Amino acid sequence: MEVIVAPIRREQADAWVRMRGRLGPEWFVSRIDEFVREYFDAGRIDGLRHVVLLATRADGTPIGIAEVSLRDFAEGCGAGPVGYLEGWFVEEGARGAGVGRALVAAAERWAAKQGCTEFASDAELHNPAGLRAHVALGFEPVCDIRCFRKPIRP
Repeated sequence: MEVIVAPIRREQADAWVRMRGRLGPEWFVSRIDEFVREYFDAGRIDGLRHVVLLATRADGTPIGIAEVSLRDFAEGCGAGPVGYLEGWFVEEGARGAGVGRALVAAAERWAAKQGCTEFASDAELHNPAGLRAHVALGFEPVCDIRCFRKPIRP
């Protein structure tokens, strides 16, 4: 299958919203309209510089996305900036055909052009397919953590 990966255009935003809705997490999906606006207006999502890459078939059918940010820090990495794979999704019918690999390769190229020498990501521990996909693409596990949050009141 021929896969074309390029930065998403505003008129393709509905594909991004649809795929991100299936990827989650809920806190991100609940704010997706805000993030789409911020991305197309300023090249940022939640304050971080980003690129959103869209994978399509040769006929233009969207089949995957990758959201990549520049972070100052990522677990297991040295000094930033670090390219960070924030979200990565491939439509079920296109999985196993190299779409995810093409998205991550394009994401790494973008990060390198931004001055990054390392690329990082994460996957939830209860997502064995995601964990395997990362290892298959050359990521090395650096730590297992469970993150917590707690609202505080002034």
